Amino acid sequence: MYQEGERVLAAVSGGADSVCMLLMLKKYLPEGTLGAAHFNHGLRGDESDRDESFVKDLCAKLEVPVFSEKADISAAAAAEKSGIEECARKYRYEFLNRVAEKERYNYICVAHNKGDNAETVFMHILRGCSVDGLAGMPYRAGNIIRPLLDIDRREIAGYLRLEGQDFITDSSNADNTYLRNRVRNVIIPFISDNIGYDFRDVLVRQTGIAADERDYLDADADAFIVEHVKECPEGLIADKEELEMLHPGAGRRVIRNIISMVKDGSSNSPYEGRKDINSDAVMRVYEVLTSGKLGKTAECGRGVKMRLTHSGALFYCGNNAGETYCPRTDGGLKNDDEKAEYSAGEKTGFAAEELTFGETEKIKAEKGFSAGERFVYFDKNKYIDIIHKCGNGVPVFRHPEAGDVISPFGMHGKKKVRKLLIDLKIPYEKRSGLKLLAAGREVLWIPGICSSELLRIDEKTAKIIRVVIREDN
Repeated sequence: MYQEGERVLAAVSGGADSVCMLLMLKKYLPEGTLGAAHFNHGLRGDESDRDESFVKDLCAKLEVPVFSEKADISAAAAAEKSGIEECARKYRYEFLNRVAEKERYNYICVAHNKGDNAETVFMHILRGCSVDGLAGMPYRAGNIIRPLLDIDRREIAGYLRLEGQDFITDSSNADNTYLRNRVRNVIIPFISDNIGYDFRDVLVRQTGIAADERDYLDADADAFIVEHVKECPEGLIADKEELEMLHPGAGRRVIRNIISMVKDGSSNSPYEGRKDINSDAVMRVYEVLTSGKLGKTAECGRGVKMRLTHSGALFYCGNNAGETYCPRTDGGLKNDDEKAEYSAGEKTGFAAEELTFGETEKIKAEKGFSAGERFVYFDKNKYIDIIHKCGNGVPVFRHPEAGDVISPFGMHGKKKVRKLLIDLKIPYEKRSGLKLLAAGREVLWIPGICSSELLRIDEKTAKIIRVVIREDN
């Protein structure tokens, strides 16, 4: 987990585990590569301040630079309406990551041991978990490393005795009002006493098996996502039929992974990885999916939602455009069988109408797919397909935006609109005032310049639409 030349920040509370870890890191890491960090949660008054002083004195003795910070976690938890343990963990890791980034430490070492891992797995079981929960803590997660994960508390205590090193005992560790303390001090010892062997060994032994099975399922899920899940302006849209065909176990895994990929309006993931995705949220999505009721929504927590649409299962964040998403089956056309007209006013800037059979045949003969200045002809079915792939949002006539792409007529593959305009030597003054027709980032038509190959009219075209720019555009 460590390469020569990298720098390591040790999270040191002052307890036996973190003190043992600090001593071992000091012994084995190259000089000048180790630092320590202590977060004072302010939960135990003078005792919390005593812990901070102890860590600072120990680091001075070991000649290890130390960074510390204090916060009123009780007040923060009350303000944020969260649990003390959850709030403490959040603030502690935010502090550790700030220090690591500012001081240029590659990794943060935390002192979770074999017993912690067993307790974590057991707590996951109590809440109800998938194979992910049975896999326990990883040795490494991003920049977090757990070097003591295979070490028992008794071994840690023995090492500290041999070294003649004292440590701090946190009085709150005996407070069984906290679930983890009850699991550690009461429940697991009770089970171990009544089955005749250490139950923690069983819990830890199966984590490797569960981790292998999790990785296998993830590989299958990722392959499915690559093939059957697409990005759209609102979020991510999954092929409903393909998702329904999966075994329920595989389907739930895919759903969980998709939820972890959804981003909000600031391109942040509400769920960092899958760790905090509740299994109930996955089941709610699965139930909506199997119900087949279009327009029905499942809440996934943290603003993430799934809505069943004609195009598939749309996963989106509630503060994105997806919150006001309205499924359409016709891409803006009112009727498949007779001449129809659509105009959405200023928001879209164009109108579309379906041609009669006679008009269709005439345009096909004239190859009427060129990109005119005020109107263009599209293959209707291809037009609707593109809209579906882009999340069913009605196309908009607008100015070019960063990330716009087009499949230029007569060419294979996509090209950035900006590069296309430069390659065609369109003068800057004309480029700056251009408008185009786009579904999300997929550009369908740049009036007077280019239309999309994806909408080409050919001998197989059954129906044609004429798209006309509104007079006020």
